[in-house]
Amino acid sequence: MFEYCSPEDVNVSSAGIVRFLDEMKQKRLHMHAMMILRHGKVLFESSFEPWSKDNRHMLFSLSKSFTSTAVGFAVQDGLLKTTDRLVDFFPELLTNAPCENMRKVTVKNLLTMNTGHKVEPRHLTDEWEKEFVRSYVDFEPGTHFMYNTYGTFMLSAIVQKATGRKLTEYLKEKLFVPLGMSPDIWTEESPSGVATGGYGLNVRVSDIAKLGQFYLQKGRWNGVQLLNEQWISDAQTPWSDNSPSGGNGDWGQGYGYQFWMCRPEGVFRGDGAFGQYCIVCPKQDMVIAINSGVRDMGAVMQSVWDNILPAVDAPAGDGEQLIVTKTNAFWEDEGQDASDPVLKAEWSGEYRLAKNEYLMLDGVRADGQRLFFSLGGLKTEIPLCRDVWQHADLSGGEEENAQNLFSKIAVRAARSEGKLLLHVCHTRTPFETLLTLTFLPHGLSITGRRNVGPEGESAEVIGYKL
Repeated sequence: MFEYCSPEDVNVSSAGIVRFLDEMKQKRLHMHAMMILRHGKVLFESSFEPWSKDNRHMLFSLSKSFTSTAVGFAVQDGLLKTTDRLVDFFPELLTNAPCENMRKVTVKNLLTMNTGHKVEPRHLTDEWEKEFVRSYVDFEPGTHFMYNTYGTFMLSAIVQKATGRKLTEYLKEKLFVPLGMSPDIWTEESPSGVATGGYGLNVRVSDIAKLGQFYLQKGRWNGVQLLNEQWISDAQTPWSDNSPSGGNGDWGQGYGYQFWMCRPEGVFRGDGAFGQYCIVCPKQDMVIAINSGVRDMGAVMQSVWDNILPAVDAPAGDGEQLIVTKTNAFWEDEGQDASDPVLKAEWSGEYRLAKNEYLMLDGVRADGQRLFFSLGGLKTEIPLCRDVWQHADLSGGEEENAQNLFSKIAVRAARSEGKLLLHVCHTRTPFETLLTLTFLPHGLSITGRRNVGPEGESAEVIGYKL
């Protein structure tokens, strides 16, 4: 376990962290859990209610940095080389000859996102590996950067081929157990049982911090060199030029082995959609780990560069306290009038909902001052409280998996203009949903709006009263 200290104990001004937290609040960028380390000590750790640092959290593309680390161990173990060709791992899939450029794609091309694809291949069948090796590669491998999550899946498939073990099984021996990471880390898998690699890993914020500290310590842990320094150095080397797509921002500074280079000199990171970060700052001897749910990932990093990094070796703050408040409900962020969530007597009844993929609910029942959601025939009471987050599990207590990640929720409720508002935080994910329930004489209308998401951020579902 890490040793804990105050920011000032390691020459970091608390004022910079306070400014960062204030800016996140002002910009309505909801942090979920966060750790800052310097000199291997935790100087700041917090979770932001209703999220908890003890909850596993989906990482999206931050999973890629764990996958590339597994490749590094496999290379160190002599099971593969970065110069190995992709097609040589899957001869059974080559019943039809791949295109000329595909035959040239190497492990290093996959690591550095320069396979040569002009457009990322898509999963069209359950045979993901076969689809990839048969996809068309437009450019000479090594000459063209294109962010390629499917390519990271192929790295996971290569690790499984080379080691005879699934990605998380291999990492458990090489990384998770030696670093004291969570014993229940899990990942989503492809139809053929291969870890998705480019996304799908579910870990705690402390696990992210340990990965960052491992890279900061050049592959050493507790005095033991677990992964050779050369791999750590190569991982943070800008092998690929991503400036044509990323410009001068933090997505255009170069790309290493599934790590992004950052604008501050020497800083590199792994990151995942909607605000999951593993930021490694060698010059400052610092690691910043964040799980969050934000639409503007760049704004979070800009605030780190503007507030936290300048606080390193700065004059001591003026005694500012690191006060962390709970996540606001949507109506609080938006200044919307809201009262206690009292249900009207005429709302009581059972409502059957039209089939929908957005809410995935079958029905709703209002019973006096109690509200129930029905999912897959299982009825779960939804606690109604305006000021305190209330937790519920729509899965009925099943083990967490890719199918029920959204079932673990925390809810705050309110009344506004004759409608019932439910702010639902899916506490194993970056996602929050504002549900507005409008009770009609013979039915129910539910509109939903998400905090983040590439599409389908809002929807309406109609139900009728039984």
